[in-house]
Amino acid sequence: MKLCTLLLLIGLVSVLSLVASVGLPSNNEVLALRRFKEAVYEDPHKALSNWNTLESDPCDWNGVSCTATRDHVIKLNISGASLKGFLAPEFGKITYIQELILHGNNLIGIIPKELGMLKSLKVLDLGMNSLSGLEVPHRLEMRPFKCI
Repeated sequence: MKLCTLLLLIGLVSVLSLVASVGLPSNNEVLALRRFKEAVYEDPHKALSNWNTLESDPCDWNGVSCTATRDHVIKLNISGASLKGFLAPEFGKITYIQELILHGNNLIGIIPKELGMLKSLKVLDLGMNSLSGLEVPHRLEMRPFKCI
């Protein structure tokens, strides 16, 4: 009986270790996504309706794609959703993001200089918005990427 209990305990610890090794995006990445949602004051098509940081995995949120291990956000694509709001400077904290596609919304304000800190960014599509100061942050101009 003791051997059975010991084996069960070892099995449980192994499963818990495996579950713990499957990551979630960092707090900074989740905070950046949450700040963007807060900066959106109108979401007529409910594109961000499942962005609930308390009850769900951000990798399952609409428009969010993560690494295979689900520990980093690598793509955000919310196109044509008619979102009204601003770009959050906290986007600069999504350090592994490769594609930021927010085409065809009604975003206003300026492109945050913090986007220039995104070393992995390869695609930036902010077209068909009402952004002012449409200058690409200087650090993005210094490396090859696709700005649409």
